[in-house]
This record gives sequence, structure tokens and C-alpha cells, in this order.
Amino acid sequence: MTLLLLAAAWLALIPALAQTLRFGVIGDSGTGGSGQRRVARQMEAFHEKHPWRFVLLLGDNIYGDGNPADFERKFKSVYRQLATAGAGFHATLGNHDRLHPRSRRGLAQVEDPAFGFVGRQDEYVLEYGNLARFICLNSDAWLEEIAAPGRLEVRLARLRSWLSQSGRFRWNFAFFHHPLYSFVQREIWFFTMPRGHGPELELRGVLEPELVGKLDVVLTGHEHFYQKIRPQQGVHYFISGGGGKVRKGVRRDHPEVEFGAETLHFLDFELSERELKYAAISDQGVRLHGGVISK
Repeated sequence: MTLLLLAAAWLALIPALAQTLRFGVIGDSGTGGSGQRRVARQMEAFHEKHPWRFVLLLGDNIYGDGNPADFERKFKSVYRQLATAGAGFHATLGNHDRLHPRSRRGLAQVEDPAFGFVGRQDEYVLEYGNLARFICLNSDAWLEEIAAPGRLEVRLARLRSWLSQSGRFRWNFAFFHHPLYSFVQREIWFFTMPRGHGPELELRGVLEPELVGKLDVVLTGHEHFYQKIRPQQGVHYFISGGGGKVRKGVRRDHPEVEFGAETLHFLDFELSERELKYAAISDQGVRLHGGVISK
């Protein structure tokens, strides 16, 4: 009887262990230029062999100011084949997406189904059974509201409500535009200045105490390079801002940096109960970096 019970327990466990989820990630993509299209063609080729459930957009989806007149040329036409092949998008907003008056502070994207904002909200949750949950935040709005006392309370209360349910999911992710951790080079001329944006320290001060112990992975863009940062208080941070253009300045030699590259790229993630496999792939189809995070 004991052996039968053990066998039944293992059989019940098999479906959970067999659960997998594969998804892609790009950031800072919406230039409408040749670099963006090269990345898109590599994504199509990759998706044909390794199908994604969806692709996350990490903001600055429409350069330079989020004008809805550019949605077709800088987004829809570029990724039409990928979307038709079954890789739908789920976006967050970047600072450039909220500048043009017709963007209505990003609401034009939020209301357009092509960008995949769930419930037509700028912040939302994606759930895939008990395997994984993805929390989308509008970091540009957080930065605005941090500077205005009292305005942040609605977003903070909503995030805390979502995070209180983290125990229901095997893996918990957040994705937004501005990085909490970013290691960039500095140039010394008449004064010292960074070659990239660097971390948003005010945003980190507000968000990190909420996220630690509740999330496994944070995905951000804003910097126009790839950087995988070593775990900070148990959270893995990825920067992926090479979906359309590249800017030099990534720091590779910092002890907290696992890998960095100044290359057009996209990310591939394959998730199971036990591990998260990740890879950064260039616009030439070259695997730049990869690894495994064990649960």
C-alpha cells in the first residue's frame, strides 16, 4: 500500500514538473530603422524553431515621443509576421512613449490592442497557472509621482496587494522601463559624467523594499545595451535595451555584473518548475550570453 501511495504521489507531481513557459523580451525597440528590423527577423526565425507564448516589451516602444502616427511604421509593420505566428506582445511604457500630446501620457498605446496592455491599464498582471506571474509597472509614472507627495499611494497599495499573492506562484517577475540597478562607464572631461543613464536610485529606494522576498526576476530597459546583474538580495536583474539601437557605456568589469554587451539583441526565457534558462541573442543570430537560474 505504501508503494502504491508513493507511486500515486509521483504521478500527481508529473504534470506540475512538466509545465513549461517560453517567452521573449525586447526593450527600447521602436525606432522604425534597420536595426530594429534585423532584430525582428531574428526573432521570427527563433520563434519558428522555439515558439514563444508571448513577447514582453520593456518600454520606449515608439521613439522619439510616442506619437500614435508612428505605431504602424515603428511597431505593427515590424512585428506583424511575429504576431501572426502566435507571439503576441505585452508592453510596459517608457519615458519616450509618453511625450507627444497625442500619446496622452502613453494612454494611446494602452488602449491599442496590439501592445497587449491587459484590461487597458498601464499596470497589470499576467498569470500562467501557478507556474509564473508577471507584474507590469509604469516606472515613468512612478518617478513622476515620487516627486509629488501623496500621489504614489494608489500605485504602492496596488503593488503591495499583488505582491501579497506571490506565494501562490512558483516564479514571480516584474517588468518596467527604468533599471533599479545599472552599471555604466564614466567619462572624465571637465567633469565626470556617465556614458549611460545609470540606476534610478529614487525608484530603487521605493520599490526594492517591496520586491525583496516577493520576486525572482526584474526585467528593465532604458539603457541601450544588455546587462545581466548578479542577484541583489535574491532578485535577478536583467537590462535589455537593444531592440532597436545601441549606445556604448555598459560596464563589464564591475563585480556585480555577470555579463554585458553593446549589441542589438533580444532575450529568450524558458521557464519550468525547477529552473529558468535565459539567453541573449544578437541581431546576427549569435548567442551572446546565457545561463540557468535554479529555483
